[in-house]
Amino acid sequence: MCGITGINNYRSGAPAELGLTNPQPSDVLNEEKVRFAITTHYWNSCVDSLNICQFVFGPAWQLFSSNQLVEVVRAVTGWDVTIEELSRLGERRLTMMRVFNAREGFDCQDDTLPPKLHQALAGGKSDGARVTKEEIEWAKDWYYRLAGWDANTGNPTRAKLEALGLEWIAGEI
Repeated sequence: MCGITGINNYRSGAPAELGLTNPQPSDVLNEEKVRFAITTHYWNSCVDSLNICQFVFGPAWQLFSSNQLVEVVRAVTGWDVTIEELSRLGERRLTMMRVFNAREGFDCQDDTLPPKLHQALAGGKSDGARVTKEEIEWAKDWYYRLAGWDANTGNPTRAKLEALGLEWIAGEI
């Protein structure tokens, strides 16, 4: 497949290709975990945009790495893209989706989890583990900040739209 090789890239550093080099304890929800979430959110959005199978180039990096996806895009399109450019593609897509939702009347009040997900888990290694509503709200606010979205509405700011070359959709919010 165009000289692309490698399996089990998770162990060989594929997350590091996206700047994910600081593993966090499983029992904390902190700024680094939110950064991990937004980084992988952008990357998975890119994979969706390219119509690539998530099972092959998905978040587990078990078959192929993010650098190998760059090689595929280069081989198929002839474009000299980078990981950063592909991540930006995913960021642009998610931002446009957010603008669409804002135009349709959705905002941060709609970014909620079912009550069941705030209950403590029972049994096994995760016994007693839970994420409170307050922790989720804090993480959501931090995500918005990292994304360049307004803290009060959860919608992209004009500055973010301009930074992504999407100022043409600012009037939709």
